[in-house]
Amino acid sequence: MQARILSHHGRQAWVIDGQGQHHLCMYKGRDQEPMTNDWVEIDLAVRPAVILRQLPRKNALLRSEAHRSKGLAANIDQAMIVISGDPLFSDELLARMICACFAEGVAGLIVVNKVDLSQPTARARQQLASFTDCLAQLGWAVLEVAAKPKPPGFIQTENADLVRAVAEKATLVLGQSGMGKSSLLNWLVPEFNAQTQEISQALQTGRHTTTASRMVAAHDGWLIDTPGFQLFGLHHLSGPQLALGFPEWAAAQEAHGRCRFANCHHLNEPGCSVKQAVESGEIAARRLSLWQGLLKAS
Repeated sequence: MQARILSHHGRQAWVIDGQGQHHLCMYKGRDQEPMTNDWVEIDLAVRPAVILRQLPRKNALLRSEAHRSKGLAANIDQAMIVISGDPLFSDELLARMICACFAEGVAGLIVVNKVDLSQPTARARQQLASFTDCLAQLGWAVLEVAAKPKPPGFIQTENADLVRAVAEKATLVLGQSGMGKSSLLNWLVPEFNAQTQEISQALQTGRHTTTASRMVAAHDGWLIDTPGFQLFGLHHLSGPQLALGFPEWAAAQEAHGRCRFANCHHLNEPGCSVKQAVESGEIAARRLSLWQGLLKAS
């Protein structure tokens, strides 16, 4: 029988089958590297149930440091990146998340949360302005919300645009710590906490479940919650893959001709079309400094 992983911890996973039934499963063998939203083959004839194998993925999003990587989720239709002005989001982390998504062919959406706070939101909008061309070229929308949890059973009316954006899709929700991601998820799905508590109890992980992604059904699709973070390593991506998250570079070379050197990194090389576009104001200078920082860190 096929099922999809709602969350996993250690050598066990909480899965849902095609009939909507939940099963606590153990992994058969130690060569499997599961991710939330993996499709798997399970055997219910034994107790506990066993995951026999993982099925092929269409994509897999992860973050990686120099010597380790952390899988976030697989088979994602889109990513929803939550930012705010209180505290002010890191534009470096946003650039990293966009690169990771685009390298895996994952579409995206930026949600500016806490817009009821006027001055912090003004700062967030100002910082996000340097991403305007990038987001437009990638086809990513920006929505603004003031997410506040509602009691169970409350009928949502004011978040129609966001509901439409996540309906019938598997949406990975990303955000650095403090952006109000949990409030946003409970605003979208008032029963969200109850569903994730069921996962925690099944896996018997308690507070440690916050280190793993968890998926719940929402609006005829799926919302995949991820732990908040302050680092988002991209050591698994090459320079050309990182460049996919900076579509302005290709646009600059189309407008001004290719850089003098085919392997131009847009650092100190002469004849760089990207730096020419920055100097003329066609590309925000902050975007170039973000790029150069990514290259130096990779």
